Amino acid sequence: MANKAPLGVCIVGCGFMGGIHAAHWHDLPEAKIIAVVDILPERAAKFAELYALPRFYTDYQQALALPEVDVVSVCVPTCLHAEITLFASRHRKHILTEKPIALTLEQAQAMITAAQENQVKLGVGFMRRHSPVLAGLRDRLASGDLGRPVIYHSTDFRQIRPKLAMHDARQNGGPAIDMAVHLLDSWAYIFQSKPVEVYAQGLVMGRSRPELASIQTLAPDTASLTVRYESGDIGSFVVCWGLPPGANPPERPDQICAPGGFAEVTFGMTHQEARLMKEGGQWEIISTSDENMYQREIASMARYVLHHEPFPASGEDGLSALRTALAAIESIHTGKPVHL
Repeated sequence: MANKAPLGVCIVGCGFMGGIHAAHWHDLPEAKIIAVVDILPERAAKFAELYALPRFYTDYQQALALPEVDVVSVCVPTCLHAEITLFASRHRKHILTEKPIALTLEQAQAMITAAQENQVKLGVGFMRRHSPVLAGLRDRLASGDLGRPVIYHSTDFRQIRPKLAMHDARQNGGPAIDMAVHLLDSWAYIFQSKPVEVYAQGLVMGRSRPELASIQTLAPDTASLTVRYESGDIGSFVVCWGLPPGANPPERPDQICAPGGFAEVTFGMTHQEARLMKEGGQWEIISTSDENMYQREIASMARYVLHHEPFPASGEDGLSALRTALAAIESIHTGKPVHL
């Protein structure tokens, strides 16, 4: 196992998220990209050229067998996370997997167990965990200054996703899994509490769109989730990824209503901010950061491997968020609340 710098990094998946991971590993002095993998040779070739690699791989097993590889960034469809993580663990490679951790609880638990048994590090890509703004919000709620309980509301409205795997229940699970896990993890973190009940409703708004005609197992692309926590706090998320092309309304801040006031939270890649309006109507900045969340995530993963510093989003955190997301899917199908 690696505890030396520079860390040898393998990027598995040379799409959008793979590009983000690769760019930030490349910018980290403690790391060096050793290998890139994609089933599409042209995508892998572009990455190899960009990072001055002598070759690329279309078979992740060949790349992960390289002794120079210490860490793998798993940036492929969710359905493949477990397969690649299990192989990497057996070959004593540390793993940073994109969220969601997996599509099933059995897969997620197998990933956690394999990492533990092979004594490798496993982190999940909840980049919001790495923003000081989320920690500042948690501290403010814990202080009692805003009162409790609170309701945290978030929306995400977009056109049909160009990456069609996002709409496939067998590949990424749709936004009630793929996107909701961000909120589910954030809520559990800032409320410092466990979810006890989930109620959700969902639609396939883009069902008749020709862009989605090739997908046999369409996931709900539109959903409303409500999650109640032991603390009495409530998380609310409304998402639609089924709007027609070009219908991309501007992003809205997350909103928090509390007995002591109203807060807005934004999570831009390079700017995050939480501000509060209390009695009297004046805005107060709770916390702000202009650091790139993904760069902080990658740097934290490097410290996790090199110096055993705690990583903010563990495999267990990924499992917990997935469990709640799957309860939301169950609620959509049954029309009933699910008790956790």
